[in-house]
Amino acid sequence: MNTFGNIKTRLEEATAQTYKTEKFEVLMTVFNKLVLENKDLAELYYIYDDLSTCKGLDRDIADDYINENIEYSKYLIKDNTQTINLLDSFLNKIVESDKNNYKNIDNLIYQNSIRNLEQVLESKKQIKNTLIKEQTENNTKSEVINMPISTMVKVYEDSLKEKLNLKENDLKEILSITNISNEDLEKEMSELKESISNKLKGSLNESTDTDLQNTINQTIKKVMDSKCNHYDYYKLKQLNLGL
Repeated sequence: MNTFGNIKTRLEEATAQTYKTEKFEVLMTVFNKLVLENKDLAELYYIYDDLSTCKGLDRDIADDYINENIEYSKYLIKDNTQTINLLDSFLNKIVESDKNNYKNIDNLIYQNSIRNLEQVLESKKQIKNTLIKEQTENNTKSEVINMPISTMVKVYEDSLKEKLNLKENDLKEILSITNISNEDLEKEMSELKESISNKLKGSLNESTDTDLQNTINQTIKKVMDSKCNHYDYYKLKQLNLGL
């Protein structure tokens, strides 16, 4: 399993890459189900943001502040391993990246061996320096741009629920599709394209309406041009069921 810091980093990258696309809607729906509606993971997501933010915290309480948050994070991760693995598996199909914007936090949570003590202490020092630093306009501009959890909640509530409105079974299907191997995916995509194309060609032969014929031909072309990925597979599967 990847660390939560890596997962959070890839989630932020996926958000930026898919924004204003249909994939963004699916991403936000999965994020809502697995994180926002899960109190533990929502808190964990917040803690990672909080420990990465300049807060002007008093130096005398910074160590205790870090220790309490890290210990609580360890508990949250241990208690939600299955859901975190599910989110990790989903993101693996969208973003392939080893980048980690939260490595210092991960070091404190995941590095338990005495052999890593020096690395852990250095990471704690860097987190502490961030927390006690006052946030300024320059700090804000130089920080890595991401989408805070509060913003994600607002985006989801304002638009995505109405646009997607996926039911629980739909979400489970999307998540199960992400576990299909590339080899099986290619085979099933080919079969789906052929099935949809045959159904549409049948409708084409039965129609004498020129506009309808053009629409069907365009749809066939779009289907055949679909890329071999899990999201397009989901769309084709839904289309095939509706024909």
